[in-house]
Formats: sequence, C-alpha cells, structure tokens
Amino acid sequence: MVAPDPGPESLRDTSYAVVRGMFDQATTERLAAICDRVLTQWRRAPRSDNPPAGPQANYMRHVNDPDYHRDHPDDLSFLLDALGSPKLVASIQTALQEDFLFALASLYFNPTGESEDGFWHKDKIGEEANVSKVPETGAGLQIQIALGPTEDLELVPGSHLRDYTEEEHAICIADDGLHNRSNEMAGALRLSLEPGDAALFTQLCIHRGRYHTDILRRTLMLSVKKRAAAEHSMRHRGLDYACDQPWFLLPGYLDGVSPEAQSFFQEFIDFYGPRWKARLTEMIKYSSLMLAMLESGENPFLDPPR
Repeated sequence: MVAPDPGPESLRDTSYAVVRGMFDQATTERLAAICDRVLTQWRRAPRSDNPPAGPQANYMRHVNDPDYHRDHPDDLSFLLDALGSPKLVASIQTALQEDFLFALASLYFNPTGESEDGFWHKDKIGEEANVSKVPETGAGLQIQIALGPTEDLELVPGSHLRDYTEEEHAICIADDGLHNRSNEMAGALRLSLEPGDAALFTQLCIHRGRYHTDILRRTLMLSVKKRAAAEHSMRHRGLDYACDQPWFLLPGYLDGVSPEAQSFFQEFIDFYGPRWKARLTEMIKYSSLMLAMLESGENPFLDPPR
C-alpha cells in the first residue's frame, strides 16, 4: 500500500509536502504555454539578472518580468493570478504558520546540452533561518509546480532538522563538493508529480534537481520568504537579486489580477517599494547630472586639466 503524501500541515516535520491538483488541467496547460513562450524569449534575449543562457542552462529567474510579456499582457495577469491564488497561498500559510512574502518566480527546464543530475545541497541562507518564529521551516519555502509529468525533484526527508550526517557530508561537502552529484544519497526520495501538482519544501533540507536532455522538464517555482527573514536580510544586506523587482511599481502591473492575488503581491510591494523608489531616485539624480555635463561639452570621464 502506497503511503499518503504528507500535507502542508506536516512540512515542519517531514521537510516537504505535496498538494495534488493544485491547478486544474486548463490552468496548467496555459501556464505551460506561457512558460514555453517566455523560455524561448529568454534564450534569445536573457535579462541581465538571470543566470547565463547556454546549452547547460536549466533555470531562469523572474518569469514575471514584464519585458517577457509586452505583447502578451493577459499572460502576465494569468501568471500572477496563479502564483497568488488562494489555494496556493493557503497551502504555504499552513506549512509555515507565520507571515511571509512573495520572493521569486522561476522556471526550471531540461538543458539542450548534456544531461546531468543536480548537486545535493542545503540552500545557504545564513542567519535568516534563526530569526523566524518556526525555525524548523527556515527562512521560507520553495514551491515547485509541475507543468508536465516529472520525477526531477529529489530530497532527503527530515534532513532539515539536523546537520549533515557523516555520509551526507561526504557527498555534499567533502573534497570541495567533488561527489555532490552522487546517486548514492541514503534516504533520498524522488517525488513523482503530475501536471498541476505542487511540491513544497524547506530550503534547509538536502535536495537537488535532475536535468536530462531527453526528458522534458517544465517546472514553475514560486519562492516565498518569511517576513522576519526578509526584515533581517534587508537590514544586513539590502536588496538582492530576488527581491529587486521594481517593475511592480509600473502603473497597471497588477491589472487583470484577482483581488486575492493582488493582496498577496501588494504586501511584497509595500515592503520593498520604498527601497526600489530610493534606488530609482539615485539613478535619476546621476543620469540628470550626466546629461547636463554632456550638454556642456565636457567629458565627464576625463579628469580636468591641471
């Protein structure tokens, strides 16, 4: 008899949870079409804050960047509606049991180059895990939504509650990570997801992905960060690549998005908006200075004659 999937209410004990049918077939198929279109555009013209494109690329960040949706505004609102849907947000809340914010929307896919199994790791989140009310779930969650059948997420249940065992350390850390793609990880579980299923897991557990050229992978990933962790990170490091999404300030960015999803994203905007505005103000100040100097005929990059 197959054991039932652990639900979100069990995640703090199990490292992960599975919600079958998070999205229905029609929603999942449209999300897959949107992500395929965005991936094609990313391969042609990746945004500067994304990982390098190329035959071994297997993920991209910021699927919600409006530059990917200029000619498809309805796709953007559909995507945001899904990422902020009440069922998805409620599942996260049940798992975390504390306030959280949207952090990042990514897409994982199979490479066009060589196949490879990912490397085993726990995400490096430093002190952010220690400031939360529920330390067992770390600084937030990753939520992977299958847009096609997949068995490409592997993890070690319960590993978020402890440090590496000697055997795990030998695979993940020892010899400068030389063995971290090993297929001999004890206790590893490979999750089997059908289109529309969602897997939630804490960054503190040992996990990895698999990326095989001949096996189609399309996985939409929503990352969320606990508010306490976001406050800690902002105080000590400021904006980072994940939260630096100033396009949320664009007029009409949330047009067509349901009120429930708008509320979810508005908390993200309210938290980071003042930092985005401060950075934009700084850019405007220097760009206007540069323009004035160029109009004067002076080269602002040359030292004045002595």
